[in-house]
Amino acid sequence: MNRNQTGYYPSLDGVRGWMAFGVLVAHIHLPWFPGAMILMELFFVISGFLITSIIWRNATKYGKVHLLDFWKRRLLRLYPVLILVVVVCTSLACLLVEDPLPSLKDALATLFYVSNFTKLYDYIFPTIFGQTWSLGIEEQFYLLWPLLFWCLLKLRFKAYGVAAALILIALACTLWKIHLINNGAPWSRLYYAPDTRMDAFVVGGLLAIYYPYLKEWCQRPCPHAALILGSCAYLVLLVIGTPREMAYFYWQQSTAVVLAAMLVLLLVSPRDSFFKWLFSTKPSVFFGQRCYSIYLWHWPIIWLLLVTFNPDRLVLLAIVLPLVLVLSCLSYSYVEIPFLAKRNPLPALKPREPKEVSPTPPPVSETSIRSALAE
Repeated sequence: MNRNQTGYYPSLDGVRGWMAFGVLVAHIHLPWFPGAMILMELFFVISGFLITSIIWRNATKYGKVHLLDFWKRRLLRLYPVLILVVVVCTSLACLLVEDPLPSLKDALATLFYVSNFTKLYDYIFPTIFGQTWSLGIEEQFYLLWPLLFWCLLKLRFKAYGVAAALILIALACTLWKIHLINNGAPWSRLYYAPDTRMDAFVVGGLLAIYYPYLKEWCQRPCPHAALILGSCAYLVLLVIGTPREMAYFYWQQSTAVVLAAMLVLLLVSPRDSFFKWLFSTKPSVFFGQRCYSIYLWHWPIIWLLLVTFNPDRLVLLAIVLPLVLVLSCLSYSYVEIPFLAKRNPLPALKPREPKEVSPTPPPVSETSIRSALAE
């Protein structure tokens, strides 16, 4: 099945597993995969879709957004393994690097989820936790997004009003990017800032809100064919795109967001496709469930090897790949899973329709843990 009652989509896990390996390969030697940075648009669209699905499902069922509980659950999902990676890798940097102070500063920025703000201007060589800029944007999104929905619900916005507000945010983000480009903003300001990335989250959020209607539409022959073509076009853009040039922000980024949304809709559609089969295979899902740990471990290890030994790129790949896989499997099994198993269920609120909601929270299961990991 494409989706179970917990809202878990195996194919979205699988595509994130492939993305994690793509980023790892690019960070070892960017010319091998120069379009890897375009994957971030897909990553942010998926996040917008999954997080908005959670918020919107509870908002429509209970009529409110539980802000504090949402933020606590996000921290419990992301923070334990982040602390582990930061402590281990910072300790190694203090032992192996002549000047560990930049690594210590980067560790603090990472733990406070402001790593992306340290890269907006005059950013040249990545620091030990250079990859966590995207995690910083994610956490800033997690902080503001439920607050936005809380405000809209307080103002008694209906679904179409919420959608209209999100569309306005996406348009404002696009116009703001054009303004920054025309005023000479550097590439790093456009790439690492949250205000220039919000359109991807918004598009994912709109998919989540309208998914009950899109689910039927995307199974029809013509829309299904269009989604397949859009997904193929996204893969083509990964090859021919120029994400390290300013031209990327004129039209390629917006195109990547739209095509990424088409791929996401194809993957969550009840109708089968080659892409859905590929990203739902057991190896894809296996690595997808560990993609967060892969994402956290891979760059600090690459960085430490580069600044201490600077091995050949093929040698570096041969060392990093198995080491990251082992560390990721260990942190997934002994840090991520145990903390998620202890995570409390959502608080029992009075539902709008009592017949549709069980008063007893469901027990923790492997499926519910997978769903939590996919958030």
